[in-house]
Amino acid sequence: MMVRFWALCLLSAAPTLAFVAPRGNNFFHNDVALRMAAEKTLVVISPPGGVGEVTAVKAATMGSAVRWFVVSQTGNPNVVLSQSALDEIASAGGSVELAGADAESLLLPEEDPKSAVAAVSTWCGQANGMACTFDGIQAAKAMENSKEDPTQVWKNAIKLAAKQVAPAVSGAKVAILSALDQDIETEQPQEEKGGLGSLVGSLVGGGGVSLPATLTQAMAADASKLAILRHGELFGTPESSPDFSPLVGGPQRNPEFCEEYMTRSVRIDPTLTVTGNVMMGKNTRSSRHSVGEAAARILLDKVSATGLDLCLSSQMGSDLVGEETWQEEFQRSAKMLESGAGAQLFSASFSSVPDTERLADWLATKWAPAVLRTYDIAAIRTGARPVIAKRAGDGKVEIVWQELVDFNSVTVGKMIVEVSGSGLVATRGPGDAAAGFGAISSKPLNGENVLVMRLAEAASQAIDKGLAKKVAKKQAPKKEPVKEPVAAAPVATTIAASGTVDTPPAAPRTDSGPRQAGARRSKERARGSKRRKPSASKKEDS
Repeated sequence: MMVRFWALCLLSAAPTLAFVAPRGNNFFHNDVALRMAAEKTLVVISPPGGVGEVTAVKAATMGSAVRWFVVSQTGNPNVVLSQSALDEIASAGGSVELAGADAESLLLPEEDPKSAVAAVSTWCGQANGMACTFDGIQAAKAMENSKEDPTQVWKNAIKLAAKQVAPAVSGAKVAILSALDQDIETEQPQEEKGGLGSLVGSLVGGGGVSLPATLTQAMAADASKLAILRHGELFGTPESSPDFSPLVGGPQRNPEFCEEYMTRSVRIDPTLTVTGNVMMGKNTRSSRHSVGEAAARILLDKVSATGLDLCLSSQMGSDLVGEETWQEEFQRSAKMLESGAGAQLFSASFSSVPDTERLADWLATKWAPAVLRTYDIAAIRTGARPVIAKRAGDGKVEIVWQELVDFNSVTVGKMIVEVSGSGLVATRGPGDAAAGFGAISSKPLNGENVLVMRLAEAASQAIDKGLAKKVAKKQAPKKEPVKEPVAAAPVATTIAASGTVDTPPAAPRTDSGPRQAGARRSKERARGSKRRKPSASKKEDS
């Protein structure tokens, strides 16, 4: 058990301490990184590093007690947290406890003495929230005597660990999944048995175990109690890692910041529209920093996402995302699904648009042609691609996708951008009905996600060019410090009152000569007297 489930004995002996594994794989505790006065108890189940580490550290820096259970391939991963991250957790009053097991031991039957299944629920215990992710699973080489895919074995172990912990979680549950994998399908309500799902006769023998078909089924039987947060292609190193640096190439005269710092802006959309359309394309990218922070905010009930399937994409912008922006993004996505406006691809709000036709003309004649000439669009060699942008009515712009069918150009779809006095909205439209493309595509068109990301930049450019006015953010009034009245201290003096006292004459000053006091010379100076003419009295005597 000590080999399969590392750090369990240490943590059970001192559950209030934080254990991390340094580079030498020796355990140590950091008293500064933990405090008992935490707001909530959260559980994070993930492979080493990645989004799981960001979620655990972000939640701890918000004042929560986090139990991070690491599922690894070897059973003793090299997990290191930087000292600055530990200090930030300590100052926020949060905590991070670390434990884990290797994937094979989690898939053994519970009656097997080498199984770590029972220890998972024992160590995690009761919790107010739970987050699980597959990010961090690396391609592993299968053993010679094993026919199982090691990546799938790793995923199955995470699903089984989530199934063991989920019944003791009373609050929010977040499944962090990829929007690029084939996870967005109608999930089967029954559990898989057989094949990889049962893993009958594992490496050390024994009976099979029953595994859920998907991670969402493992975490919650009722989908309305689960929040699904999807992401595109992930990039970035966790800030809590000692290998992270905000500068590319180290300190320079003209420093270059890393991509994680230059793409801090986020956009959250429904993964599936009300008609079943997939919102995000294959080129959607998401920062691990943003995905982990979003998951932590859902767990701490700072934003509402229970029962929703949302996708987060990173946008250009170096400013930190504030509390108000996070709430606006989640609320906008929820309203899109409730109102049936889930077919929208993009929306931006303005305080006002002075001239909607002028903004629409700029989009059709300046912005769209420049985007269509970019490499991301021009490099599309197969299938349909956006080829032209044109005006389509009052305040409307159409971007047309065409494909060569039997040596004829056929319109297969459109993106309709509509400008109003308070913002702009982009939706996916149908193609040429006569050619068989009269229905709206249920999947993203080629290059559609590029245009969506560029629309976010276009909204910012429109404000800079004076074509639209930015929505003024409501700033909370600053509390003026109350000045406490300070009583004036009584004047203290040591001078005693007395009568008339004779003042002695002041002593002559020795720091100045008679000339400075106003005295003149008594006789002429001898120097230069030979050059002077004799006086008149001397002439008379001669």
